[in-house]
Amino acid sequence: MSRVVQYHPSVISADAIGASISSLHQLLRQRGVSSYVACADSNLAKSDYATLSLSMLKRLDWRDTDLLLLHYSFFNEEFESLLDLPVRKILIYHNVTPGHFFRNQGSMSWLGDMCDHSRAQMRRFASAFEKGVGDSDYNTAELKEFGFRAPETIPVFFNDAFFTSRELDNQLYFDIKAASEVNIVFVGRFVPNKRHDLLIDTLAAYKKLFGRSASLHLAGKIWGDEYFHALLGRAVQGGVLSDVKIYQNASGLTIKTLFAAADAFLSMSEHEGFMVPVLEAFAVGCPVLAYASTAVGETMGPAGVKFDALDPSVPAGYLELLRRDKMLRNDIVREQADRATDFYSEATARKWLSFLKGFVDISAGLNA
Repeated sequence: MSRVVQYHPSVISADAIGASISSLHQLLRQRGVSSYVACADSNLAKSDYATLSLSMLKRLDWRDTDLLLLHYSFFNEEFESLLDLPVRKILIYHNVTPGHFFRNQGSMSWLGDMCDHSRAQMRRFASAFEKGVGDSDYNTAELKEFGFRAPETIPVFFNDAFFTSRELDNQLYFDIKAASEVNIVFVGRFVPNKRHDLLIDTLAAYKKLFGRSASLHLAGKIWGDEYFHALLGRAVQGGVLSDVKIYQNASGLTIKTLFAAADAFLSMSEHEGFMVPVLEAFAVGCPVLAYASTAVGETMGPAGVKFDALDPSVPAGYLELLRRDKMLRNDIVREQADRATDFYSEATARKWLSFLKGFVDISAGLNA
């Protein structure tokens, strides 16, 4: 019987990649495949799903029918050693942000170097893989540029069952609604390409243009104190520091409640390989306003509101339009709900099963 092992340095449920790995793992086990998840030795104890460490992975007695799925999202010193393992390999590419976004950010310049090293790794090692999979057409196009032969696109899994359910943190919901007339939300780590600075500028522009009380809710991990403090300084300059709410290590329920309470999910990000929070907002019923860069427009498809200028007055105007035109808002929410179904777990599962049947025995078949 074939064994499928997925590896990523970190596998935790709070991370979009970790959640997608676990979904594929559970799907394969349901279909009769011996599936395992591996992560770095140092992360095994805190992983929600991994049962193998990197050291254990290297000591496995590989069979001809086995398959190793390597998820790639950042530079990994151990990556090259995995390529020497005597097993068939498929790379699943979740994108790496180009280094130039970090180059002029002082203490974050090292991150730019690491990102560029990551992308160089892809070019050097493309020939070691039987196949490459990008989780968006944007990422698949990059795989082609890196030298992968005929890569395919399969989206990540997202927890549609949870985000379409009615479960909320009711106290947080009512607190948010009571505090401000207008609420904006964004979910993503605090790094330069996400353009939190322009989200803060949009909040300031909205308050100046329309004179309403408004709050900006930002959920994400802080990657650099210097950059984060600069963002707070920008909020001070814009007179909106008290209106910016920060949520670190937010639970899924908190994020879902932020979507439900917000008037819009706003993204000014300049670089995304997929952007799972867009789908989560779609599923909850939160209108999405987004700068249509890289894979963002692809993920949104025909739904939501896309714009092509990094001008804070543009989304500020859309925010007010959504507030005044309830029929328009309802139409947008309905179109977004339809788009989200394209990425529901069942649809993504079928794509993975169809792809993997060429590599492993899926005993239950596609119609089980």
